[in-house]
Amino acid sequence: MADRTFETVAQPEGWVSAVPLPSQEELRIFYADLYYQSSQSATYQASYDDLDLRHKVLRCEALLHALCEAGLTKGGAFLDVGAGEGFLMDAADRTGLVTSGLDYSTFGVAKFFPRLRDRLLDGDVIQSLERLAGEGRRFAACSAINVLEHVLDPVQLLSSIAGVLAPGGLIALTVPNDYSRLQALLREEQRIDRDFWFSPPQHLHYFNAETLPRFCAANGFEVVDGFSDFPIDLYLLHPGSNYVTDPANGPAAHRARLLHDLLIAEHGLEPFLRVYRALFSVGIGRNVTVIVRQAGARS
Repeated sequence: MADRTFETVAQPEGWVSAVPLPSQEELRIFYADLYYQSSQSATYQASYDDLDLRHKVLRCEALLHALCEAGLTKGGAFLDVGAGEGFLMDAADRTGLVTSGLDYSTFGVAKFFPRLRDRLLDGDVIQSLERLAGEGRRFAACSAINVLEHVLDPVQLLSSIAGVLAPGGLIALTVPNDYSRLQALLREEQRIDRDFWFSPPQHLHYFNAETLPRFCAANGFEVVDGFSDFPIDLYLLHPGSNYVTDPANGPAAHRARLLHDLLIAEHGLEPFLRVYRALFSVGIGRNVTVIVRQAGARS
């Protein structure tokens, strides 16, 4: 797919898709090559330093805290769809949730959390969700963290997750905050010369703080919470920290992001979430998360 030219098309709720979409087989081969065979990739790293690890744990604990505030209780069944390296599975397990995961590959979980390997169902996530639904498995909460943008059909994925939800169950969805007002401002101010976030076939669909809730509502879900994360794209407004025009600025920007979050988190998870709920409300953050429940359902 390296020589394929992709364009964009706007969906009815405003989110954007790349066209033409690859076939299921093309996508399978792409991820097999990019993610799971290399010792290090953009998704699965060979190792992390202490600062990165502390930040990963913080983000997982903040998400679980938000889910508990929305109604998830200790001992509930939790499913992480697209479990990746297993950091969220590990945090959920340590929180006392009955934890399972789905992913295309066992590579990440086997490397970082081998004790959780037997709780991971590997293979196509849609097929895995259908299998769980057919077995009568139901979960009090499911997560899909940076998954919607990768799949061929986000509507199908959301519907398949709904099929394994217990009555009143919750779904946490995280996506990159793309085609946002901040990114438009960066183009207007000529701080960037391209839509650097547009990266098919790795990312096929693009949501933001406005369009993700509309996508959920159009598919029968209501948002019960929303928050973002550190708006690292703000660094692009300043030439001295612009990591798109000068990639050498990237590592320092990343480290600053981690230190910023860990500093705020010294005051607790609730203040940390308040900061990022406020930023979500104005559409700012590199990623955005919503916690949703099927419309009309009771917790």
